[in-house]
Amino acid sequence: MSFQKINKCRLCKSAKMTVVLPLESTPIGDDYLKVKNLKQKKFPLKLLRCINCNFVQLSVNIDANEVYGDYLYVTKTSAGLPEHFKKLIHILEKKKIIYKNSKVLEIGCNDGTLLSFLEKKNCKVLGIDPAVKIVKKLNFKIINDLYDLKLAKKISNKYGDFDTVIANNVIANIDNLDNIFRAISLNLNNNGKFVMETFSLYGLLKNNLLDNIYHEHISYLSIEPLKNFAKKFGLYLKSADHLKVKGGSLRLIFSKSKTTTTEKEKLSKMIYKENLVVKKKASFEKIKKMNIKNNKKIFEFIKKNFDKGHKIYGYGASVGTTTNIYNLKIQKFVEGIFDDEKLRHGLFLPGTNIKVINPKKIKTFKPNIIVIFAWRYVKNILLKKYIPKNTKILIPLPNIKIIG
Repeated sequence: MSFQKINKCRLCKSAKMTVVLPLESTPIGDDYLKVKNLKQKKFPLKLLRCINCNFVQLSVNIDANEVYGDYLYVTKTSAGLPEHFKKLIHILEKKKIIYKNSKVLEIGCNDGTLLSFLEKKNCKVLGIDPAVKIVKKLNFKIINDLYDLKLAKKISNKYGDFDTVIANNVIANIDNLDNIFRAISLNLNNNGKFVMETFSLYGLLKNNLLDNIYHEHISYLSIEPLKNFAKKFGLYLKSADHLKVKGGSLRLIFSKSKTTTTEKEKLSKMIYKENLVVKKKASFEKIKKMNIKNNKKIFEFIKKNFDKGHKIYGYGASVGTTTNIYNLKIQKFVEGIFDDEKLRHGLFLPGTNIKVINPKKIKTFKPNIIVIFAWRYVKNILLKKYIPKNTKILIPLPNIKIIG
């Protein structure tokens, strides 16, 4: 599998990089297999910070075709995300960023959830996504490929300029950001807007979102470095908002028109608040120490119950679960993992013998303990009434909680 070690900043190209948060090495987090493979290749999982511009990124980059070719994540099964996208469209309508007959290009359209909402607003849409199994089922205009400048030129020749380019939870996954921002600038008309959402470094550090660190996420974004970077491609930051979605996210809106004085003042306040966290080495040290302590408690609790012969299962088979389970070092104690996504049923968690099971079968397995790896959706999970009343629930993040 192709991968490279990173030795310079993705944004400013400085070679002055320092490790700020080392985690356990893991296989590709979403590389669920049809047969168990305990020898599946693992890759380093460390966060580096650029001393020059404070940008944070992974220490390695794996070939995107390897990561996304057999991708299984779909938007519609991520609780709350479709509703969030509806709200996003409402906001963009109010800001007059989208409107009837506006041309919208979505990078990383996944299962078409956002495109379907845009189409209902009478927008003319085009989606880009490399995940073969997911996009082949869509009825929109779709290009099944990785977005880059070469593809952007083809799009421009065939479809012309776009009023809006949207990229939700995808920019953090792309290595050559020079290429991508140049491509976005090319595909936008002179009045066009670029709207992006991503999980945020600020949210990760403030809320202990350790399972947001994995090999798909190669960049850990904050406002100031990206604002300065985008200017090089004629894209000026107009607004920034911290969001609660996915535990802590960031919405940035760029335009080809320069930032106004009022916009600059608002952004300065946002950047100051964010930098109090993301620029401090102490923020990374705090989350590191917190998780060493938490992980030890969880490991001891799980091992103690395993030694008693108790059945231990997980709930939530996602890319973040791979990060979490490897850092907790509890792979050998977990008998299976329940998940709502049918595409994962019968597959094995990367590098383990842990099989993904339909949650409707929970009572058949009679678990004594269920570790809710999908902790963001614990309320939704417990409402489903699949879990037997005498089963203990362990929530590992952002703080340990045991129910029952």
